[in-house]
Amino acid sequence: MHQSPTAPYHFRLEKGDEIVEAITAFCEHNDIKAARLEGIGAVMEAELGFYDLEKQKYHHKKFGEMEIVSLLGNISLVDDKPFLHAHMVLSGRDFSAVGGHLFNGIVGATCEIFLTPLPHSMKRKHIPEIGLKLLHYD
Repeated sequence: MHQSPTAPYHFRLEKGDEIVEAITAFCEHNDIKAARLEGIGAVMEAELGFYDLEKQKYHHKKFGEMEIVSLLGNISLVDDKPFLHAHMVLSGRDFSAVGGHLFNGIVGATCEIFLTPLPHSMKRKHIPEIGLKLLHYD
């Protein structure tokens, strides 16, 4: 990983890095409790999901080599640890796009991340009627 020395942070993930793990580790190392996230690049493979609210479960789909057209999300805390909630739009060789909740992705050529810490922490709380851990404000 190569990074700029100041916040907001800009860093580049290397080919073969797992995106969710690398961003989460970066936040743990830098004590980031809340942030907004943006990114572009490419993946060798990725797993995205669509949340079925009625069934309260994700439908998963895996994709091969594609461009990251957009990676957007946030960092909050779950059990006092950084948690990445991100959605990704991918584009293939035929220029068609797919998108969804990012479960994991292996970096292809590069993944350039822009991470802007927020001045307060954000926490998530499980909401039974939704079936997810949503942002919770005291």
